[in-house]
Amino acid sequence: MLALILPAQLLSIAGIAGGVAQPHIAEQFRTTDIVWFNLATLLVSLFTLPFAVKLGDVHGKRRVMLILAAAGIIGDIVSALAPSFAVLLIGRAIAGFYGPIVALIPACIRECFPARRVAMAYGVVMGSVGVVILVTPVIVGHLIDSFGWRSAMWLLTGLTVAAMGMLAAMPETPRRGRFTDGFDWIGGLLLGGGVALLAYGGGNVYSAGWTAPRTAWPLLVGLVALVVFVVVELRSAHPIVDVRMLARRPVAVVIITAAFVQFAYIISPVVFSFLAQYPRIPFASDGFGWTATHYAVVGIPAGIATVAAAVATGGALKLVGPRQIWLPSAALLVVGLAVFARAHHDTVQVIVASVLVGIAGGTVMACGTAMVVSVVSQDEQATVNGIAYLALQVVGGFGYQILFTVLAANQVVMNGVPFYLDAAYTNAYWLLAGIAGIGLLAAFLLPRIQRPSDALAGIEPERAGAQEIG
Repeated sequence: MLALILPAQLLSIAGIAGGVAQPHIAEQFRTTDIVWFNLATLLVSLFTLPFAVKLGDVHGKRRVMLILAAAGIIGDIVSALAPSFAVLLIGRAIAGFYGPIVALIPACIRECFPARRVAMAYGVVMGSVGVVILVTPVIVGHLIDSFGWRSAMWLLTGLTVAAMGMLAAMPETPRRGRFTDGFDWIGGLLLGGGVALLAYGGGNVYSAGWTAPRTAWPLLVGLVALVVFVVVELRSAHPIVDVRMLARRPVAVVIITAAFVQFAYIISPVVFSFLAQYPRIPFASDGFGWTATHYAVVGIPAGIATVAAAVATGGALKLVGPRQIWLPSAALLVVGLAVFARAHHDTVQVIVASVLVGIAGGTVMACGTAMVVSVVSQDEQATVNGIAYLALQVVGGFGYQILFTVLAANQVVMNGVPFYLDAAYTNAYWLLAGIAGIGLLAAFLLPRIQRPSDALAGIEPERAGAQEIG
């Protein structure tokens, strides 16, 4: 259980470190394409996910996670040493190989622990994200102020090495068959390629617009690939994803609401990072001009609120269904982002707004996976976790581009560096509030959901009976 904590949080740590470092990277390389800093990682992660899951079943999840982490180390080293923005993006793309580790963790826990211990182990491993959110910005901020943004990449390298050491200490999971036995190669390529093309096409919206060939064609081909994927999976004897599962309203609604609400929370620190660290330049930039350390320290109250909310949610999920917690927390997230849109002009205002977002975010992150696993049987949990991860990343790919497009409407480019006026930050927060609002509206369609402790322990949804709550 302890060995899985750091590997489970690698992607979260990378996201936080990258968010703090992005303004500094954009200024050093004088680029307006900083949006690709995260999208390069996303593309590789999306494409490799179906194959990583299958390889984990065949060769053992521990072995596959070790290989993925080793690839991630190479990517982090390339990023840390990158002499140009293009090389940095190559490093970030290679680092995308450790993205699927997050999707393998839930299945790994389920296979390594007896049923009565699964819920506890899962709560400890995934709940540790609260500590990551609280501690990582302070450490990364101090490193960047002292040694520059490359120190954040070296921190990721060291943590990935430590994660490999932890993974090496855990037992291997059961192996099932051979890679060629019943593997849906066509389905895997269509799924991985389709979602990667959608993310790539969405990645060009900011710089080229919706109608440009490098935007329109990848989006069109990606959509066609996913349509063909559905047809292939419906006819396949060994589908890589049981798409019939998505025809069930509880599964579809949970995946949609989780993707939109969690994305709005996850991406909100990126906006605040630019607002806090970009300088104040009359008629060009309305940032605060804080150091990375100051930015991190101001975020401590929100970090504490996030951890407290996540811990409280973990306890509450033992007593009530996740729907009862999800609805008010998603609504609070919309309110918090709206407050950010209206009031982000001094330290007190941003602390108040970020604490509201932190409380809501800690709750939805602790509750999200609990909802996902509570609407399917034990045998379907690994599959639906993978689908939920894909949905979040696809929403993230488009949402990230739309976010930077909104910011660009009120930007001033000086010496190749994009700076943002106050209207850009206001509109960005309203956009995130709207995205969270879409997830909230979808959440009202949620059916009755069993307690996650029952689902993680293997009690089938249809057998939960009176245990269905909320």
